[in-house]
Amino acid sequence: MSKIIPISIWPGGLINCFLIKGTQKHILVDTGIPNSEGRILRQLKRHNIDAGNIDLIVVTHGHIDHFGSAAKLKDIFGASILAHKADEEAYQSGYADISTMKVNKPQWKLFRALVKDQRAKRFEPDILMEEGTGYDLTPWGTNGKVIHTPGHTPGSLSVILDNGEAIIVDMMASGILLGGVMFRSRIKHPPFHDDLIELKSSFEKVLAAKGELYYLGHGGPVNRKQVMDYYNKYLGTSPDKISINVKNK
Repeated sequence: MSKIIPISIWPGGLINCFLIKGTQKHILVDTGIPNSEGRILRQLKRHNIDAGNIDLIVVTHGHIDHFGSAAKLKDIFGASILAHKADEEAYQSGYADISTMKVNKPQWKLFRALVKDQRAKRFEPDILMEEGTGYDLTPWGTNGKVIHTPGHTPGSLSVILDNGEAIIVDMMASGILLGGVMFRSRIKHPPFHDDLIELKSSFEKVLAAKGELYYLGHGGPVNRKQVMDYYNKYLGTSPDKISINVKNK
């Protein structure tokens, strides 16, 4: 059975990426800020993962703390990169799309100004998801799927596993600052979202999949009740009434 293992880029859960450990082949979800490949490789080694057995890199969205080391890790692993077409411009340019970084609190404007000129090595995704589609991970040795969950960015992706675990990265956060460090059970907005109406619909898709443990890009992990509390507090409407079915397409 596949298992999600957090990979720490900054201490305390400030920035996370994730290993989905399969029986033989494995998937990396997100790649941290630029020049994170050494940290990631060392942690993979601690989990007895050979870099040659990472076949797929899922980049969840076009912010540089998530795609910053994708190009270098693709070369190291010899892996394919999966991403969504709506965030493709960020990957092609190496810059995050600042237009999608709408601050959730005024103080994050300074942070946005600091990161807007940071650049990662450019890359072209090998597999581009389109609007409204899903992607089956079974051929990659994992029982689960990638779904399109826009709202944080137009091309944000989440990973839903059949074992009740999910990776929803920056749909929400927990803790203080970016997330993590302290009070990691405290739910919160991340610094930025692009479209809260789309985010609400994306939470409905994620919650309809009946997961129990949710991994975040900043802070976490959190349980289903915490996700539902976040939904109710920030987005409204009880998710207990959701009846959307999530299907692979």
